[in-house]
Amino acid sequence: MNDPSKPDLLVEIGVEELPAGMVLPAVEGLRDGLLALLAGVERGAVRTYATPRRLAVAIVDLAHAQPSTEREITGPPAERAFGPDGRPTEVGVAFAVGKGARAEDLRVVELPKRGRVAAVTIREGGARVVDLLSAGLADLITKIPFPKKMIWGNGGLAFGRPLQRVLAIFGGQVIPGEVHGIPFGNVTVGHRLAPEPVTVGNEAFWLASLRAHYVEPDVAVRRARVEAMLEETARELGADPIRNDALLDEVVQLVEWPVRVLGTFDEDLLGLPPRLLVTSMRVHQRYFPVSKRGKLTNRFVVIGNNPLADPEVVAEGNARVLRARFYDARFFLREDQNKRLEEHGEKLGAMRWIRGLGTMADKAQRLVRHGAALSDLFGADAAAVARAGALCKCDLATQMVGEFPELQGHVGQLYARHQGEPDAVAVAIEEHYQPRFAGDALPAGPEARALAVAERLDALVGCFGIGMEPSGSGDPQGLRRAASGLVQIFSESGLRLDLRALFASAVASFHAACLDTLQAAAQAGHATGTVEQAAAAVPAFDAWFKARGVGEEARGAAELVEKLVTFTLARFKANQIERGRSTDVVEAALTGAERGAVDVVALGARLDALAAVAGTERFIAILTTVKRLLNITRDQSGEAPSAADCPEPAEQALLAATAAAAAEVSAAAERLDYGAALDAVIALAEPVEAFFVAVMVLDPDPVVRARRVGILLGVAAVFGAIADFSRISTR
Repeated sequence: MNDPSKPDLLVEIGVEELPAGMVLPAVEGLRDGLLALLAGVERGAVRTYATPRRLAVAIVDLAHAQPSTEREITGPPAERAFGPDGRPTEVGVAFAVGKGARAEDLRVVELPKRGRVAAVTIREGGARVVDLLSAGLADLITKIPFPKKMIWGNGGLAFGRPLQRVLAIFGGQVIPGEVHGIPFGNVTVGHRLAPEPVTVGNEAFWLASLRAHYVEPDVAVRRARVEAMLEETARELGADPIRNDALLDEVVQLVEWPVRVLGTFDEDLLGLPPRLLVTSMRVHQRYFPVSKRGKLTNRFVVIGNNPLADPEVVAEGNARVLRARFYDARFFLREDQNKRLEEHGEKLGAMRWIRGLGTMADKAQRLVRHGAALSDLFGADAAAVARAGALCKCDLATQMVGEFPELQGHVGQLYARHQGEPDAVAVAIEEHYQPRFAGDALPAGPEARALAVAERLDALVGCFGIGMEPSGSGDPQGLRRAASGLVQIFSESGLRLDLRALFASAVASFHAACLDTLQAAAQAGHATGTVEQAAAAVPAFDAWFKARGVGEEARGAAELVEKLVTFTLARFKANQIERGRSTDVVEAALTGAERGAVDVVALGARLDALAAVAGTERFIAILTTVKRLLNITRDQSGEAPSAADCPEPAEQALLAATAAAAAEVSAAAERLDYGAALDAVIALAEPVEAFFVAVMVLDPDPVVRARRVGILLGVAAVFGAIADFSRISTR
């Protein structure tokens, strides 16, 4: 038994199987909730355990109660708190009761400034852990975070999956309480194959009991066991290392007692596209494919959850499921390749993209238009980009993508090669979806990059154009991902393009495409005189027409472009902060990006240079001088005087240093050498400091004052060409 002077806490929540992605966030929520509930209580180590069917937290060496402290609180003057007879008045009683004390606890104390006042001493803290848990554990459990919750039975409790039991023991004793009719207890159950209840009194016995009943509750131990199984399999088969971290993370949270099963499928199925086979095994079946020297084999590894089953029977069952999917895929492949991609694409007209923004066929036509227009910027073959744009959505209508939606783009690339399309076209069809996430590979060739940018511009312009902007955590159209993709393509490939001009062109192109559809409807005899008539004539684009009108230029185009630029720069900022950049340095580098051309490559180079020097002694030493300069010039306007108008040597010296620094900053920025540009502005700090020492900037003579402020405005402009240094903390 545990030492009663240092009791341990164990809380286990039993549930129906949770989806893999819910397990770790839920147990972390349970842990964080318990630590918040027991804030201030002395404790030892905190351990978490989790499987698909249980979430548990153990806290060792937990004190019996919060520490208690005494605090003196002073109140009204003594003459108001006490009557002539020395008894507390209504004022005194109200003060004492309001502070949680009794009237008889009132006393008089002497304060240096206030004189004689009433006071009470109150005791804070000291709450028993059992009482805290009994009062707060049920509410804590109901607030465990889940991305989606279920309500079952007669309703009431919303939880990730149906709640079955709560084990809650402190020092071996059950904590009094219940949650939605389920009383807290001291009983756990093992694996579904060994479900007999076990009464436990502490963490060690709980762990031993679960392991005896085919449950490994420690996530790290379970993961290590699966990794060892995969390593053993690779050694046995002479295969390449079997590793996929995302699949490993998922599988570990799908089983309570991992068991390895080695399976085989028909070797002739290796004739199918390798990515199709791998995707089906990993995504649909959660199997680990096995390769030798980089080439896929017909072996696979299953991590099962049935320690009592016959491995050969399990392997055959899994292989049967896999073979069925693969033979279906081979059938779909043969059937699909009986048609050209254009023939599949004829179905795109019946596939809506977004309500009020047309069909997938309309989207493909816009990608043809805008992708070809972007070609020169990327050094791409315009004809190849246009061809890829026309074909890039056709695979959405194939049987293969219908069965394996994760393969969209890849299937299009395979079918394009099958029908003899040029390599650049086939690659662009697949890679225009890239990057799909942070860290994903970029589109490789210029045609693929042009089409990838066109795809993201189209999505952003269309959705923002009808007010479908991301709010909170909701982003069903993946617009944050689209903006991040633009930034990633430009930044990592060094493409120096003006983001504002790109969006302006995309808005005009999108609107022109909608008007073309409207014109076709008009030629067919439909009335299009007003926005309402246009929306009725072309209902597929009614949302766009209602928001942007039917004029030659989209209504509010300039404001729409600024929204898109601001949104994309926000993703640039978020990405940089996620990389570990200081928020103040990122904001300093971005200042001014809301005006003029927005070149994310230049922004990135400027930020890299700032981040390299920020925090160094050299940089911090000049920040005070720079901020003094910026404080003087804030809200001031005017032009820097000429040297002929400046009689003071200090004035002339600063003018000359500013001109030299400005020239160096401009030249260095042009070649993206912001390190040299920063050196130039940092070197200005010394002549600025000398100027402050030699002259009075805010001279009583308004002419002299204006001249000197004008000199400093010129210096501030040089600093501002790099960043807003006032935003950078001196800490």
